[in-house]
Amino acid sequence: MRLEALPANLAPSLQLMADVVLNPVFPADLVALEKRRQIAQIGQEKADPRRVALRILPRLLYGPSHAYANPFTGTGEESTVESITRDDLRRWHRTWFTPNGSTLIVTGDVTMAQLEPALAKAFGGWARGEAPKKSIGAVARGAGGKVYLIDQPDAPQSVIVAAHVSERGGLPQDLAMETVLRNFGGMSTSRLNRNLRLDKHWSYGTQAAMPASRGPRPFYVVAPVQSDKTKEAMVEVAKELRGVAGERPLAGEEFQSIMRNQTLGLPGRFDTLDALERAAIDIVSLGYPDDYYANYAKNVRSLDEKALADAAKVFIRPDEIVWLVVGDLAKVEAGVRELKLGDVIRLDTSGKSTN
Repeated sequence: MRLEALPANLAPSLQLMADVVLNPVFPADLVALEKRRQIAQIGQEKADPRRVALRILPRLLYGPSHAYANPFTGTGEESTVESITRDDLRRWHRTWFTPNGSTLIVTGDVTMAQLEPALAKAFGGWARGEAPKKSIGAVARGAGGKVYLIDQPDAPQSVIVAAHVSERGGLPQDLAMETVLRNFGGMSTSRLNRNLRLDKHWSYGTQAAMPASRGPRPFYVVAPVQSDKTKEAMVEVAKELRGVAGERPLAGEEFQSIMRNQTLGLPGRFDTLDALERAAIDIVSLGYPDDYYANYAKNVRSLDEKALADAAKVFIRPDEIVWLVVGDLAKVEAGVRELKLGDVIRLDTSGKSTN
């Protein structure tokens, strides 16, 4: 839950927030409305090749029963949304909303001396409860060798995804890997974009990401490319993955360039309240030390070529890659099969096999 308020209105705003936290009503008509809205959004996602891929990818990586198997879009599945009742929401709230299981993060023009009395007045009656423990579950290292295809007839582009389960969040190499990811697929002049967009003109833009999480994080590349270059683009993505994982580590002028990019951006890194809030959430969620961001600039500047190369080897494992291609299979499937990247499995937009 998140609240934004002017400093002059903070105390009464906290009262409203506390009322929502402590006394939720979940009106039946609004629950029904939200369910309809969410189901409609899922339908929209299934018509968008990129979002189709992001919906299905977690289940392919983690298996259907893992806590991280839900769609990356955050909307869930039609069947589960449809089955939710008002009582389910009330029961979930009673289970998970406890003061001893919560963390409050406040950013803005307010001191602790001003904040504490307002919090005590708003939340002082919140009774402690049995804070449940999350069970994330382990994930065995994958063997790769799978290529999933989803048909989108007449699509002018194919969306190529290359992914595997990587390491958990909060590791010492996180800072180095943040720099590696930015250079690999996190900006307009990244390796992936230089290859597929700037050099070959096959794509409007590509991305590589490893979202923050306490458990084993997904590493993935998303590359929308023109349909007639699907096979060739997959070859290039595979080459870039092998390169960043060890065959072509960051070095020389490329290293100097990304370090200039990272360090010159430091003064503006935390110039908004949202940025400060996200930093605090990372500290809480990933278990970073309290001074992680106080020392952030110094630690970024201390990174060297070896630190980046070592981090890339830890987090990026080309041999474990699973491929997902969403596009017009009448045009692209034969070429994808020719690459012999693994067993080819056709799926529908819900992720069910159609082989």
